[in-house]
Amino acid sequence: MFLRLLSLASIVSASITDCSAGKSLFKVQALGFWPDPAIKKDNSTISFAYTVPEPGFTGGTATYTPTYNFIPLSPTVEDLCKNVNCPILPGTYNQSTSSTFPDLSGSLNIKIEWKDKTGAQLLCALIKTKV
Repeated sequence: MFLRLLSLASIVSASITDCSAGKSLFKVQALGFWPDPAIKKDNSTISFAYTVPEPGFTGGTATYTPTYNFIPLSPTVEDLCKNVNCPILPGTYNQSTSSTFPDLSGSLNIKIEWKDKTGAQLLCALIKTKV
């Protein structure tokens, strides 16, 4: 679903940051977005490097909350296991995905938040773009 949300825009400049304020259970090692600036109607890639602590996790939710031109859009909530292989065992992970972007104008922010089955935050990333 993340790729479908990102496919709403052709990114001209972008930044991706950890929005957990250090409170996520997964420890973000690195976040990446390239090319930056992206090329309209071409592939762009997002990457996550994170560490999963003991004891691991068997599932949860992935929520994608877009804001386009400062207007909040309806979030999409999916089963976390659609996005990552479950169970999520302790260790370090590197994950990336690519998408093609159509042509839009304005700003697009997307908050990506993973939570476990109890609602505890596993990971949070915020992509800020100008299109």
